[in-house]
Amino acid sequence: FPNTTVPGSATSGLAFVNKKVVEVVNMSVSCAPTCLPFSSVLRDSPSISGISARQAASPITHQPLGSFGLISSSSFCADEETNERMLNFYKAKEDLMAELNFRASLYSDLPQLASDLPYFPPEEEEEEFEDGIHLVICVHGLDGNSADLRLVKTFIELGLPGSRLDFLMSERNQTDTFADFDTMTDRLLDEIIQHIQLYNLTIGRISFIGHSLGNVIIRSVLTRPRFRCYLCKLHTFLSLSGPHLGTLYNSSALVSTGLWLMQKLKKSGSLLQLTFRDHADPRKTFLYLLSQKPGLQYFKNVVLVASPQDRYVPFHSARIEMCRTALKDRTTGPVYTEMINNLLRPLVEAKGCRLIRQNVFHALPNTANTLIGRAAHIAVLDSELFLEKFFLVAGLSYFK
Repeated sequence: FPNTTVPGSATSGLAFVNKKVVEVVNMSVSCAPTCLPFSSVLRDSPSISGISARQAASPITHQPLGSFGLISSSSFCADEETNERMLNFYKAKEDLMAELNFRASLYSDLPQLASDLPYFPPEEEEEEFEDGIHLVICVHGLDGNSADLRLVKTFIELGLPGSRLDFLMSERNQTDTFADFDTMTDRLLDEIIQHIQLYNLTIGRISFIGHSLGNVIIRSVLTRPRFRCYLCKLHTFLSLSGPHLGTLYNSSALVSTGLWLMQKLKKSGSLLQLTFRDHADPRKTFLYLLSQKPGLQYFKNVVLVASPQDRYVPFHSARIEMCRTALKDRTTGPVYTEMINNLLRPLVEAKGCRLIRQNVFHALPNTANTLIGRAAHIAVLDSELFLEKFFLVAGLSYFK
């Protein structure tokens, strides 16, 4: 991905610019009428007439394709329809790039994949790992469970078959995600240390993958003294729709009302902390104090995945950037700016750390879940098409 800088305008809320920040736009298309599936067409290779779909090999998995893999060229009508869909696709790309106010790269313009290994190699060669295993810790979000990130785990394992990976699918908090963050932090930290000790693991690297509220728990774990000995092992932090700046400036009044009612009914400490209502002084709230503590700068890669279609977690919160509403708020706005600087300044100044922002646009059906923003919030977990595209084009490189 080409490196681009973040604009240093007033809207950014930042007084610094660093070239290590990479802005990338991800086009995730599930059931879009004008786009082809990502794995259906081999780049720079036209479909070959006379070869059936079952005889051809997928350009991504290197496996024989089923009936869905290639667009058949046996019919002139099919070719004409395919050409029209591709033209519409290219036009949609041009329109999108014209609307963006920052430089970005689209998946479909990138010539190389993050991994050229087949999903199921015939023979796997055992490699020597002198520095230990790569522990990947997956943490679910609010009212979630350990199976939420199962597809993420699957695609990493399939894409990196020769890597020595060990996954910890966190389950200690799944019975009570409405507790306060300090309580959930203690549970996750105990679970990590017990997992390492129980299996007598020699740790070479540690990566975290979090969804939604789970990302805040991960950041809180990094600040604990008992985890200090593992800070030098940190490799990649993949944040999927994480409310790093809370939900204070949520653009959806419906979602904000729903979260307020849920907080009252469940007496949830975590929801109270996400809305900065856990202390009268905003500079003494949990999220602000957490922003002052070191953590993210210890990673080699910090990947922030966000979607503007997500109404549960504000787009700017998942990307850790300023929003227009906060700029107009003279009371809490300055505190918000301080939080952003507290989080990003150590990160971009760290020599060995990269910050990558991935924007995701989903093709979603017109349903109630889409209207309230829930569909986009969970699409990063259950959309196989998006996950395959993300990991094969970019995501796998962060776990090598």
